[in-house]
Amino acid sequence: MRPLAPLLVSLALGACTPDASDRDDDTDAPPSFSVVVIPDSQIYARSFPDVLRRHGDWIVEHRDDEDIRFVSHVGDIVNDGESVAQWDAAKQAFGTFQDIDLPHGFSPANHDVGSWAGWPSTVDSTCAGDPEGLPRIDCAFTNYLEAFGPQHYTDRPWYGGASPTGWSSYQTIDAEGLPLLFLHLPMDPPEAEVAWAEQVLDDHPDRLVHITTHRYLYDFRITEVMPPPLDLFLGGRVNGAVRLFAGGPMLAGGLDADALFARLVAPHRNVWAIECGHYDAELRRQAVDDAGLAVNEILVDFQDMADGGGGFLRLLKFFPTEDRVEVWTVSTETGELRENGDGFEHSIDLLGAYAGDAFGALEGLGFDTSTFDAMLAQLDTDEALRAQYRASLYDDGARDSRFVLDVPFDAHLGR
Repeated sequence: MRPLAPLLVSLALGACTPDASDRDDDTDAPPSFSVVVIPDSQIYARSFPDVLRRHGDWIVEHRDDEDIRFVSHVGDIVNDGESVAQWDAAKQAFGTFQDIDLPHGFSPANHDVGSWAGWPSTVDSTCAGDPEGLPRIDCAFTNYLEAFGPQHYTDRPWYGGASPTGWSSYQTIDAEGLPLLFLHLPMDPPEAEVAWAEQVLDDHPDRLVHITTHRYLYDFRITEVMPPPLDLFLGGRVNGAVRLFAGGPMLAGGLDADALFARLVAPHRNVWAIECGHYDAELRRQAVDDAGLAVNEILVDFQDMADGGGGFLRLLKFFPTEDRVEVWTVSTETGELRENGDGFEHSIDLLGAYAGDAFGALEGLGFDTSTFDAMLAQLDTDEALRAQYRASLYDDGARDSRFVLDVPFDAHLGR
C-alpha cells in the first residue's frame, strides 16, 4: 500500500491529483506526528471481522511512515457486549497495539456493555436509567474490562491510570515538544467518573488534553432547508430533547454534553479537543472555554454505511511549531482519502432513517410528516433541491472529511 505521508504533504501544498511525482523529498517539512482516532467499529466486529483486523493492521503497518504516536477509540468497539466472538475479533485487531507498545485508549459505550439479544437474568442492570428496559446494561462492564481493562497496562509508562471502576482512563505521551494527555470517558459519564476526571485534569495543567467520549455531538443531517419543527434538530451537542428522540442515557445520572463541557472543559484551558461517535455523522464545531480559547468538538462515525463504515478512520497530523492539526479521513480497505462531500448520498439515506425514527413523537407536536416525505422523494429527482440541500450540508465546512485546525498550543498550555 502506498504510504500516506507523501500524499498528505502534496495535498497540503495544493496538489489536486497526486501521483508518483508527489514522492518528493520533504526533509525541510516542519516536525510532525500523528494520532489515530477510530470511529465506532461495532458493525465490523459483528459482521466484518476481517475489516476490523485490517484496521489494526493498517495502523501497525503505518506507525513509522506516519509517525503514529497514539490511537484513540471513540467507543462501540463491538455491537453486542455479551458476544465472545465479537470481543475476540476486537482483541485480535487491537491487541497488536499492546504487542508493539503503541499507546492507546478506549471509551466504553452502550454497545460495549449492552445487549441487543438479551442478557441472562443474572446480569446486574441497576446502573441503567431503566433497569427493566431493553437493551440491558452489564453494570460490571465485564467483557470490556476483560479485553481492555487497566490490568493490561500496569507496566506501561504512558498509562496514567483508571477510575476506580476502570470505566475511565488516561494516558500521557510527549511528542515533538508537546506534552499530551488523552482522557477516555464512558458514554454519558456519571458523577463519580466526572469527579475522577476533574482530578486528573487538575493534576496535569501542563499537558495538552484530548478528551474522547462516546456521545457528545449529534447530527441527523437536518439543515435549515427542512420544514419545522425539524429545524429544532440542526446538529450540535446532545441534549435532553435529542435523548428523548434518539435514546436515553446509558447510565443513570449520566451527564449530558453541556454539563460535561461546563465541568471538564471550560475551567481547564489545556483541553483543546473532544472527540465522539455514536451517531453516524461527520460534524465539527468550536466552543470557547473560560480562558477565551477555542475548543474543537468533533464527531466521526460511519457505522450505518452498507459495509459498516468503509474502513474509514481519522488521522490527526500535528505540526507543533505551526500551531496546526491537519485532519484526514482514510480508508484502511482502499487506502483512499475521503473527500469533502463524499457522504452526500449516504446523508440523504440517513435523513429519512433518522426522521422516520422520530416521526411518532413529531406527529404529536403537529408535524405533517407527509410534507417531509414529499421533500425526501423530491430529492431523488429535483436537481435544484439536491443542490440546495448539498450546499446546506457542506458549504460551511462543518461536515468536512478533510480540514485544518488552528490550535494555539502554547496558549492552551498557558506558556
